[in-house]
Amino acid sequence: MLGVVMAVTVLAAGVLIAKAIGIFFTRRVFLASGLVGNLLEAALLLASTGWLVNFYGVASVFADEGEAVSFLPVRQIRDTGHDVNDLMPEWIAPTVTVLFTASGFCLVAVVGAILRHRGHRQSLL
Repeated sequence: MLGVVMAVTVLAAGVLIAKAIGIFFTRRVFLASGLVGNLLEAALLLASTGWLVNFYGVASVFADEGEAVSFLPVRQIRDTGHDVNDLMPEWIAPTVTVLFTASGFCLVAVVGAILRHRGHRQSLL
């Protein structure tokens, strides 16, 4: 499991680094010229950013002794006997949720655009 998490983390970082390099050299935010391509690219960038923020949350409490409650968005707690302390920074879970939700909306918009333009000869990509 740890190998898969690390592989996805490296892939997400690679996507964002490649995007930064692409913007620098092409001076274009999106490489695709059509709506579907732009939405797919936005979904990938949002999901990659969400994954890296989530991984930052995992790494920020890696050394603490706590119990992992969920992984995406990450939540780790420590039961002190008297109280339960959330070890994660407060901004991690809402940020991850918003980024993955926005990515999902982009994918839904892609499906809608494809269904609307089915049969048309113009390129959506």
